[in-house]
Amino acid sequence: MPAPRISTIIPAHDAAAYLSACLESVLAQQGPFRHEVIVVDDASTDATAEIANRYSAWVAAGGTGVQLLRLPENLGPSAARNHGIAAASGSLIAFLDADDLWPAGRLAAGLQVLSAHPDVGLVFGDCALFDAGGERLPSFFADAGLDDGFWGDPLLIPDQDLKLLRLNYIPTGTVLVRREHLVAVGGFDESRRMVEDKELWLRLAEVCRFAHIPATWQYKRSHAACVSNRRDAMALANLEVVGEHWQRRRRELRRRGLRMRDYFAYEYCLLGDLRQQAGDLTGARRWYLRALRTRPSLRPLYYWLRALRPAATTTPTPGGDP
Repeated sequence: MPAPRISTIIPAHDAAAYLSACLESVLAQQGPFRHEVIVVDDASTDATAEIANRYSAWVAAGGTGVQLLRLPENLGPSAARNHGIAAASGSLIAFLDADDLWPAGRLAAGLQVLSAHPDVGLVFGDCALFDAGGERLPSFFADAGLDDGFWGDPLLIPDQDLKLLRLNYIPTGTVLVRREHLVAVGGFDESRRMVEDKELWLRLAEVCRFAHIPATWQYKRSHAACVSNRRDAMALANLEVVGEHWQRRRRELRRRGLRMRDYFAYEYCLLGDLRQQAGDLTGARRWYLRALRTRPSLRPLYYWLRALRPAATTTPTPGGDP
């Protein structure tokens, strides 16, 4: 039986400062698989394409090379990844952003899980942040408290979609997924430039099983240009995604015991906190009032009352259930 082919898709927009390190970590992956790497240049204005082209002639063990796709305009990460999926020849797909890195053995470990468990369609691992100085920060699983109690199983994830509605527990750069499932659900929603990964995982959760491995499969670079640093925009995008899936599946999810009022109220409070930190008291009051109407409790009432004072300067403390 021929070795399976893995296609790694790297969307890149003005990523010249980081792409070489990213590609070297990807091309260093070894294991019982054939590997193709597809860099999708999302209309970069720097040397991203030139750097990718330098690696196109690099053929490592197993026939690894780099294919460059160039988009004529900046379409965003969802469209870039979809172009990569369409061009991929592998039965398994992996993703990595152009400013991030993989540790050695990450693809081989994911392949081992999918080979041993044909009922699993997507496997992922942990993600560790690192800063400009190269210092490793706490892993995502540890920071979010994703322990055995959260997962509920050493490998598979009971109620994977219910958990996902409340928290995006899947780091995109750690995913290895069967291409057939990506095609079945239509890939990424190209209208989204934020939280597009969680939205895709929610659709995939309806058609295949997920597995998790408590090992670091991605090193994510922390820097000011990260989209994830836009906290209020990310919170709004998350609310939109969760709200759409909740509305579409509300009856089924309620029958399975999911209740979302506390979650929505907490997210509205978080948006109120962010607006107050930005000095927008009118916006803060609006979100606190929405939280209060969604799930009456003391926390949104307290912050709503405090936001009525024009001179309020105390920084609110986000977090915690309302």
